[in-house]
Amino acid sequence: MKTITIAVVTLSLTMICSGRVLAQSGNDLYQQALVKERVEADVQGAIELYQHIITEFAEDRPLAAKALVQMGECYEKLGQQEAREAYLRVIREYGDQVAQVALARERLAALSSEPEEPSPGPSFRKIEIASKPQNGVLSPDGARLAFASEGSIWILPLQGNVTPDMAGEPTRLTASMGAWNSTDLLAWSGNGERIAFSAAPEGPEEIYVVSVATGELRKIPGNHFRGNKHYDYRLSLSPDGGTLAYVHMEREGSTPDCPAGDLFVHTIPVEGGELTRLAPVCTREPTFSPDGKHVAYIRLLRDPSDPERTFKQLWVAPVAGGTPELLLDSAQVRGPVWSADGRMIAVLADGEPDSRSQSVWVASFPPETGQPRTLTRFRLPRRSDGLLAGWTPDEKLGVFLRSERHQAVYTARVDGGKAVQLTADAPESYFPRWSPDGAAIVFTSLLHSDGDRWNVVERSVADTLSTETMEREDYLFGLVSIPSGGGPMTPIRITGDSRVIPGVPPGGGIHVSPDGKTILFAGILYHEGEPGSRPKPEVDIWTVPWKGGEPTRLVKSTLQDRWPCWSPDGKRVAFLRYEFVEKGLYAVNIHVIPVEGGEPNRITSNADSVDHADIGYSPDGSRIAFFSTDGAIKAVPSDGGKPEVLIPEVPQAGRHRLAWSPDGRRIAYTAAGKIWLASVMDGESVELQTGLQPGTRYGDFGWSPDGEKLTFLATRGGEAELWLVSDFLPASARR
Repeated sequence: MKTITIAVVTLSLTMICSGRVLAQSGNDLYQQALVKERVEADVQGAIELYQHIITEFAEDRPLAAKALVQMGECYEKLGQQEAREAYLRVIREYGDQVAQVALARERLAALSSEPEEPSPGPSFRKIEIASKPQNGVLSPDGARLAFASEGSIWILPLQGNVTPDMAGEPTRLTASMGAWNSTDLLAWSGNGERIAFSAAPEGPEEIYVVSVATGELRKIPGNHFRGNKHYDYRLSLSPDGGTLAYVHMEREGSTPDCPAGDLFVHTIPVEGGELTRLAPVCTREPTFSPDGKHVAYIRLLRDPSDPERTFKQLWVAPVAGGTPELLLDSAQVRGPVWSADGRMIAVLADGEPDSRSQSVWVASFPPETGQPRTLTRFRLPRRSDGLLAGWTPDEKLGVFLRSERHQAVYTARVDGGKAVQLTADAPESYFPRWSPDGAAIVFTSLLHSDGDRWNVVERSVADTLSTETMEREDYLFGLVSIPSGGGPMTPIRITGDSRVIPGVPPGGGIHVSPDGKTILFAGILYHEGEPGSRPKPEVDIWTVPWKGGEPTRLVKSTLQDRWPCWSPDGKRVAFLRYEFVEKGLYAVNIHVIPVEGGEPNRITSNADSVDHADIGYSPDGSRIAFFSTDGAIKAVPSDGGKPEVLIPEVPQAGRHRLAWSPDGRRIAYTAAGKIWLASVMDGESVELQTGLQPGTRYGDFGWSPDGEKLTFLATRGGEAELWLVSDFLPASARR
């Protein structure tokens, strides 16, 4: 058994949740308007589309209110007074649309403030870090970055000895102990003497505080499992490093307006003492003010217009007790950071729920009477998946931005030939597999319907799409085929009354049947819920004809079934089943079922330590290979029995895909962003050589039928890079 978070709706799944809108609907026009506004910079054309939505789709009040707010922002960009009337109309006519009314009030307040002196806008400066940690938090003086890597906490000077934009040498502060900081969640004390972080040295996550000067560790006592979302793990230390603020779960149950009823912001003395609840239910992401007298935090609430959605608010509470104060009310705000003087708070924000935040809002604290709470808003050049990395004393914001990402399908000879690119840029693609005759390759990709046909979404468009946009029925992950020598991408249409989404990670890997007629996949089916609610998802094992058509559900279970694969004779299917034990704890085992259906047969036990990753039949059908949680690749007899070790040591990072060679002499697998070829006889592994540029990351793959080539996905870019933002404050807020 292994502690893992298994949820039907993960970030990847959220991107393709089902809406109830047909192609060419108001939502389709809204997406077109966003592209005109944000990609093509055709603001006037976007206004015309927003106006059409408001007029023709007035009955869709959430959409009309959102379009009206967006139209107001377009008028602002043109410097026209119509923006004010647009926001007033939202407040007057759409009072039931809470999130959009809050946005309209914020923009109207900003328009009501005194004119400011012209500003050239924010400037952005990238800090070059050779080790590319992709996470980190700035020290209070802005001179250092603390980050997690290789299970340790590290510190590096932001400026080295070469140029002001190039960081210095990192220093390891702790031993390898399972420390992590995936979305900039660790915290410095205000005096720069301590760092709080999360680590899992032997199992569940614990909180530690380390001395920057001596490396001395102190574990904070208590049960610190604090939620399924990374942001629930955000920490904060008081200025003197003596008090920790974090999210503690009290399991009081959700309330009608709260989607996470067991999360509360608490404080606790670092040296030991009692927990103190600081904020009400559904609160997270705390951060101490520079003087230690207040804590800012995020509160989650249900959207009254859509109970399946949440919106988030920025609050500030006195540490000594008192009434918390609401600063910002938005569909999406996260990761508050204080200015060094405690007069302002910055958050990542967007007007609609979306993990791909590209906006920063700055609020005043405490807000002055008659003045807007939002001092300024500005857009980042690219999206950020984490939290703000800090606010320096010289008024610079730190933020990790994703570099431009490119992904495509390739082939390369396993004996070391040069790779051949088969597709143009194909963002959000997964699981390339060869047809048994070697003529084609099939994979999954993000598709969009223009009303007549489905098309692969181009990267320039995909990077602008919000989660809400990709929840509509005219966006989905679908099957795509290409000629094995490269060529046009042809969607494989899945028909039927129900909407089945194939091959979505994690665990949705696709496989072509030995006769080439059928595609096997773990897919998501959306079915109707209660009236007025969103369709509910199920994850099961499915097949569909290669040429498209009606899907067939092979395995239906209330449990999580993932990672299916065919037996070589096409008569059986093996897959992983996740059996729930208790919250956060699942037993993962291999099951086998006849292709005609029936009751699955479990062929492994919990003692076999099956990891949640790809599995594969040997070419003779006698064994099934799998990753084990102890760091090896093993094989179990296909009818059950004791597993044997094939490859004794596999790097833990990125261990997700494996497949036998057609002759059964080798196993290919992914680890540490590379593809490896291992001998089944002696377990020795060699890296696949492709000739692609250094830094390329390799993902899903499949063997050619003759065993001479691999097809694979390769990605470059997309790394989180540290940037410093300056000149973002209005004149009235500058010191």
